[in-house]
Amino acid sequence: MNDQLSGQLSTTWNIPEYARDMLWLETDAGFARAEGLYGLFTLPAPAEILTVRWGGETGPALAQLRWQVDSLRWDGAVRVGGFIDSMHLTDLPRIPEPVVVLTVGGQPLKPSSAAFPTADQRRRVPYPPPDFFEGIADEVDEGITTWVSFEGSAPLALAQDALVSKMHVFCFGHLAETAWQDYFALPIVLEGMTLFAP
Repeated sequence: MNDQLSGQLSTTWNIPEYARDMLWLETDAGFARAEGLYGLFTLPAPAEILTVRWGGETGPALAQLRWQVDSLRWDGAVRVGGFIDSMHLTDLPRIPEPVVVLTVGGQPLKPSSAAFPTADQRRRVPYPPPDFFEGIADEVDEGITTWVSFEGSAPLALAQDALVSKMHVFCFGHLAETAWQDYFALPIVLEGMTLFAP
């Protein structure tokens, strides 16, 4: 491809079948649908930052990515900052243990946002603490996302406090690749959470 308009979301990660016609990219110039196993797309104009959306132009934003030639190298990671609006506990057929469903209202995290300094930042001292308002892409409209996990997982220990105390959170996860899609319209597997003091 090797141009500034055409590319694909992934090169190695296979987009799950249920998500293949649900992913869109937004830029300042407009929208482009991502299609197929790797999310082929053509942008209306070159862009530095692309927002991955679910379900169309008005769907919730899942992540922001930096432009890269040929492939954005997305692996289905979802990164959202906002508030936990609800928590639901249920049993589901074919799922071996109780499931917790979180509804999060929020905006995608900027590509540079992180919950903590990573090993490749070791020499960039002093290390700044995470900042909720600096971390979110506040120019993107708030959307509602659905996060799933098993009762007793480490991030869920924080979720109840965040819900009750109305604390800002960063949520980290991936689009589900297993049976979750049989039960949820937008199944995001919760893998990590950052809470911010009120």
